[in-house]
Amino acid sequence: MGKTRGFSLAEMMIVIAIIIIIATMLFIFFAHARDDAAVTGCEMNEQRIAEAIESYAVDHQGQLPPSGGTVNSAIFGGPGNPYFNNDSLVDPASGLPYIYIAGPGMCQNPDAEYQIIDQGGHSSFSLAALLAGDNQQDSVAFCSDRGLYAMQSTGGGGASATKPQN
Repeated sequence: MGKTRGFSLAEMMIVIAIIIIIATMLFIFFAHARDDAAVTGCEMNEQRIAEAIESYAVDHQGQLPPSGGTVNSAIFGGPGNPYFNNDSLVDPASGLPYIYIAGPGMCQNPDAEYQIIDQGGHSSFSLAALLAGDNQQDSVAFCSDRGLYAMQSTGGGGASATKPQN
């Protein structure tokens, strides 16, 4: 009978090291995919809120919802309004609610009618498509005159004084 040869310790260590390297690369890939999905979800939520604000304005002779703050049905006239009824809408990255600001807020154009912002928590790498200029930008914002862009949040209280990138 011939002697069967098993793996040596060095061969086993090489195989384990290769598996660890591949697992690390997959983990990084899936983390980026999750961050990208959170940014996309946030963009869609802010666009839905903007559509509700625009519909409200059309039905109210051009007047935007008067009160700002956390986006909920109260801004649009309370429960049962035809514009927005999702009081549990939160940013997928941070789990915090969106904020509506009547007026320009941090928008570059002082004539902007309103701004919608999340409260941060996004990866700046995932915000690259929104022109994130540096690693400080972690928030998605929507200006009525410009659309979506990346900006810096203060980590729970809305946007900071950093102006959005062009």
